[in-house]
Amino acid sequence: MTPDGKTALALLASAGLLLGTAACSSSGGPAAPSGGAKLSYPALRTTVQGVGPNPSSCPFGIDLPAALKASGTERAVAPDSGKDQPVRAEVVPPEGAYPLPSGVTPTPSMASIPARPEHLQVWCSYTAGTTPLEIGVIVAPAERIAVNLALPYIQQAGRLSPDQLVKASTDQPAPGEARTTPGGASVGIARLPVTDKGDLALIVSQGTDATSPDPALTGEPLRRLAETLAGQLHS
Repeated sequence: MTPDGKTALALLASAGLLLGTAACSSSGGPAAPSGGAKLSYPALRTTVQGVGPNPSSCPFGIDLPAALKASGTERAVAPDSGKDQPVRAEVVPPEGAYPLPSGVTPTPSMASIPARPEHLQVWCSYTAGTTPLEIGVIVAPAERIAVNLALPYIQQAGRLSPDQLVKASTDQPAPGEARTTPGGASVGIARLPVTDKGDLALIVSQGTDATSPDPALTGEPLRRLAETLAGQLHS
């Protein structure tokens, strides 16, 4: 895990939020469709297991050119040639609890980093015109934890302050909604319901290396893009 990832874990642990349930409120925008079919963790897991070692396209029906066009920011799209693996998909094994990072004082509610369940991660890297775009899909077999599993990435891509990181964890979109992160609104987050008490988060950003984000793909355009991509998903 990167140093920023450890910082994110420490901040969330100290706030008592890590992998906990998060309050959800309205995004103020239209609800995202629930994908082409009902999403279930076993079906999505089977899809991820079927992804080969060097996939040429993003799974789950993701079509970035169509999503950009539908959300009003049409661009020419290509896999990110700067990435060794533009498409990465894995079933992440469960992990037991482990000690808090150095400098974080245990509390009665958070004596250690809690155990992490098995979950799915898919990351697809593109360029849209000259702008890099990364799409992540995180699926967990438990409710309201998918966004928190992605928070170290969200913190880096959104360059979130400690207060903004906590807000991103506690003020998540409800299933069927999409929103952007606090501050520069440079990370789009959408959530979808998963049958059998699962949780799915779709993350879209200009990546963790963007020092001058393309303003055409931040804020409301980015929120619409996250919403549109979420509407494409199927197993």
